Amino acid sequence: MADLVSRVAALWRYPVKSCAGEAVDALQLDAGGWPAGDRSWAIADAGGDITWMGAHPRLALVQARLDGQNLMLQAGQRRLTLAADAGSPAPLKAWNAALQDFDHFDGWDAGDDAAALLRSTTGEPLRLVRLATATQRRVGANPLHLVGDGSLRAWRDALPQPLDDLALRVRPNLLLQAVDSSELPAFIEDILVEMRVGPMVLKRTAPCVRCLMTTVDPRSAEPQPEALQALTRLSSERAPGAPVQFGVYLAGGQPGRVQVGDLVDLSLDFDSC
Repeated sequence: MADLVSRVAALWRYPVKSCAGEAVDALQLDAGGWPAGDRSWAIADAGGDITWMGAHPRLALVQARLDGQNLMLQAGQRRLTLAADAGSPAPLKAWNAALQDFDHFDGWDAGDDAAALLRSTTGEPLRLVRLATATQRRVGANPLHLVGDGSLRAWRDALPQPLDDLALRVRPNLLLQAVDSSELPAFIEDILVEMRVGPMVLKRTAPCVRCLMTTVDPRSAEPQPEALQALTRLSSERAPGAPVQFGVYLAGGQPGRVQVGDLVDLSLDFDSC
């Protein structure tokens, strides 16, 4: 076991699952490590199933951010503001990969104006829905996603041609860099045991399994399969036979705050290499 000091290079939160997120200067974490305002809304199809950017790539063009207690959406020239408690009750369901079954739960449909914005962007009859806290944190969901900048560099080097916005494709909450602003060793997060930010301790829980969302160009929403192909090659070198992995998930034990520029102590297990 060894320690390494790094720095928080960037932070993001994603107010709406599978839509574009927002870069922020700080994240407020609760006792479980869940960022305030992160993924408290989602996209449902006409049948009430929670869907994702892999099925509807043009969701990448829907920008979501928080302004106080309000959710702000923008897609092209269309803009919409929704209150934090907006919506009427609606039954929803979502596939739970950990349980290999559907979770059924109640949510709130944000209404026809939000649906019109989604339809104008994606061409599909999608609905914006608000999720209860218990739904956001159901079994199989993960609080916090971490990537090191050296891993992004390794991905960039493995691509046959340059692709834009690699960090946005993998949608981390935290991006780490070395203290002197150079890059961390590639895939250092694979051997992470825990991360300490001041008095707050965040423990690694699982690798992040990658999917079709990494192929979606955040600017154009066009699919670029070479992005996932490169990740697949890199993952097979590190974890042969395992699902494609890039980045890790963390969970907390007490509330706290993390800011861009914060120093972070990483406990690493080199025996797991």
